[in-house]
Amino acid sequence: MSEQEQVVKLDLSGLKEAMTETVKQAVKSVAEQMTPKPPAEGKGVVIGSNKDMNKLVESLKHCRESDIKEQWSLTIPNYTLYEIAANLRDYVWITEEISGKVGDIVNIPYVKDHDFQTLTNVGDAFSGETTGLVAVLTTVLKEAGSWSDIGYADIEKIDRNLLDELNSRYVIAARRAEDSNLIAALIAFTGTNFAGTVVDTGSTGFSILSIPKAIALLLAAQKNVAPQNAGLILYMTPKGYGALLKTFTSNATIMYGIGAPLTNTMIEKWLGVTILIGGRVDSKKRTASGSTGTCEVQWLMRPKRCLALAPKRDLLIETDKQIATRKLRLTASHTFGVKVLDAKEAVRILCLTTAIS
Repeated sequence: MSEQEQVVKLDLSGLKEAMTETVKQAVKSVAEQMTPKPPAEGKGVVIGSNKDMNKLVESLKHCRESDIKEQWSLTIPNYTLYEIAANLRDYVWITEEISGKVGDIVNIPYVKDHDFQTLTNVGDAFSGETTGLVAVLTTVLKEAGSWSDIGYADIEKIDRNLLDELNSRYVIAARRAEDSNLIAALIAFTGTNFAGTVVDTGSTGFSILSIPKAIALLLAAQKNVAPQNAGLILYMTPKGYGALLKTFTSNATIMYGIGAPLTNTMIEKWLGVTILIGGRVDSKKRTASGSTGTCEVQWLMRPKRCLALAPKRDLLIETDKQIATRKLRLTASHTFGVKVLDAKEAVRILCLTTAIS
C-alpha cells in the first residue's frame, strides 16, 4: 500500500433501523397534517362532499377580513316536493330559445292545428287560406327575486346544511313566481278566448260535476283529453281544493265505493285529471244569468299545450358586503318569460267565493 492510499471502513450495522425510524416519523408528520382539527368547544363542524360549496361557506365566514362579493347559480329542478306550489313548470311547454342568450324578447314558433276542407269535386279550388298555420308568439321577459341582509355574527354560524336549506328556499320561491305569472297570463284573456267557462252553483262552492262539464267543453273545442295523450291538469286555489274535498266527503258512494277509500289519501287525480294546488288566487265576477257575487277562478287545461315557459338563465344568487351596516346582502333573482300558447286549451271554472270560504 502506497503512502497516498487510505483504507476507509464503513459501519452499516445501524443503517436499516435508522432509515426505518426516519420513514415512520415522516409518515406520522403527514398523517398529523391531514387529520382535521377538532372543533372549538360549543361549535360543530359539518364536512360536505362538494368542495366548491365548502369553499363558499368558508369565504362567507371570513367576510370580516375580506371584501366578499360572491355569486353562484342554481339549476331549478323540474320536480320538487314539500311546498305549497302548483309546480306548473312540470306541466307547461319549456323552451330554451333564449336561455343563456343576450336580449329580453322571447320568440316561440308554433304550428296551428286545423281542419282540411272537403272539396265538392277533385281539382276544385279551396275556398280560402288557412291563416296562421305557422306563426311566432312573442313575449317579454320578467324578473322576480328578493334580497336579505345577514349580520356578520350570524354569518359565522353558517354551515353547509344551512346554505343548502337557503338555496332550496330560493328555488321554491322561484317556482311560485313562475306559477303566479303563468296563471296571470291566462287571467289576462277574456272568457270568449277559452274553450268555455263553467260557473259552479254548488252549495259547497265547487262540485265534482264541474270537472266533467269542463272536460266536455274541451272536447267540444276538438281537444284530445285522453290520459295517454298528455291528459289534463286542474289548477286549484287552496280554498277551491278545500271545497272539492267537502264535495267528496259528503258523497258516501265516492268515499267508500270501489277502490281505496279516500279517507286514506289525498285527492290527486279524478277522472284522469291531475289536481294541482297553487297559491295564485284570481277573482272574477259571475256572468251566469241570475248569478251574482265574486268567484275564485280554477283552471282545467291540457299540459304542454296551453302555456309556455322560457327561462333566461338559472336562478342567480349574489352576495355583496354592506360595510356600513356590518352585514352581508344576499340577492336572488330569476328571469323568465311566460306565454299562453292556445287559450282554447283551457276552461275557466268559477267558484263562488262566499261558498268556499
